[in-house]
Amino acid sequence: MKKQLSLISVFFVFLAMGFGDAAGQLVSVVEKAFNVTPFTASLVSLSGMIMFGVLSVPTGVWQSKIGKKKMLTIGLILFLAGAVLPILAFNFPIILLAVLLMGAGATILQVSGNPLIRDVSEEGKYSSMLSFAQSLKAIGTLSTSLILVLIGTSLMKYGWFSFTPEGGETIDMGFRILFPIFAVVLLITLVMVVVFVPSNVSKSDEKPTTLGNCIRALGNPFILMMFLAIFFYCGAEASMFNRIPSILSENTSVTPAMGNIVLIISLFVGRFLGGVILQKMSAKKFLGITVAVSIIGNLLLFLPYNAFTTWLSFILIGIGFANIFPLIFSICVDHKPEMSNEISGLMTTAIVGAAIVPLFTGAMAGVGIRYAFIVPLCCLVYLCFVTARVSKNAEC
Repeated sequence: MKKQLSLISVFFVFLAMGFGDAAGQLVSVVEKAFNVTPFTASLVSLSGMIMFGVLSVPTGVWQSKIGKKKMLTIGLILFLAGAVLPILAFNFPIILLAVLLMGAGATILQVSGNPLIRDVSEEGKYSSMLSFAQSLKAIGTLSTSLILVLIGTSLMKYGWFSFTPEGGETIDMGFRILFPIFAVVLLITLVMVVVFVPSNVSKSDEKPTTLGNCIRALGNPFILMMFLAIFFYCGAEASMFNRIPSILSENTSVTPAMGNIVLIISLFVGRFLGGVILQKMSAKKFLGITVAVSIIGNLLLFLPYNAFTTWLSFILIGIGFANIFPLIFSICVDHKPEMSNEISGLMTTAIVGAAIVPLFTGAMAGVGIRYAFIVPLCCLVYLCFVTARVSKNAEC
């Protein structure tokens, strides 16, 4: 029973991680709410994303000294502080600071939560449980969109979280409702982690991690290959979320956000199914299937616009992308379990690919929206190479 409660508590952590994706969804609403330039509004997304590059490796180092539970608790406290700030005061600098703290918290949760799933899971069930956990993260991400669309809009109709400047248009502040909801869920999660997750849950005799160890870990060809796999995967996923709405806005009257909602729902379904499939199938074999599905979905985007193929591509991309991160992560940790802290820090650092790769996608989009999808396709080609090496159980 204690083991199950520990696992459920860590699952709640992954649900909270999904709230960290809120930053990218807030850019457009913050721009209108505070009447700032698009570039200034983009700082909201950057302030959260930058934490993955800054904190991931130091978190892995510190985690090896104080333990995963304490590190997880620190991450939840930082995340909770970020959610509470906009409740106490509400302006653009406060939003930037709040997202920065939430990004720091989400980074720590990623570094600690991913290997902790291995510690609280049954032997041989790591990949499956990590996919289930990532499906909960997708629910957290999806809930942000749904809260903005359903609750925030409804409250605005009744005059809540909105105001109308003299002689101006009504400004939507519905996104303020996100923060108290985040705060409540994070507080519940914090209590569960403190009460139910044991302090010492490590299954292996992990050596203390240092910055030098993390740097040297990248000298291992296998770990470097998997680090780049996460980097390019996250870049491809972010590129899809950034550019898929453009296809809808160019060709239909459908709200562009629907494209992302379909992607997120597909991610959730894919991760849930992945957790079931991985009970029977090896992670290495399933990785090849998910990459293949992703490539098919990507290739459909190059066809002339057709409603059926376009929506099918969104679904295939979501389902295909769903399990790539947990599969790569779990395969790498299972390959070197004694280096789980180093690997976790490095793999979470690689998430900055979501900030770098889309720059190239955006440059290609200037030529034409279809050309933009060449960039994520190239990322997926690299993942094909990784799949081939992993399937041979290469000891690099």
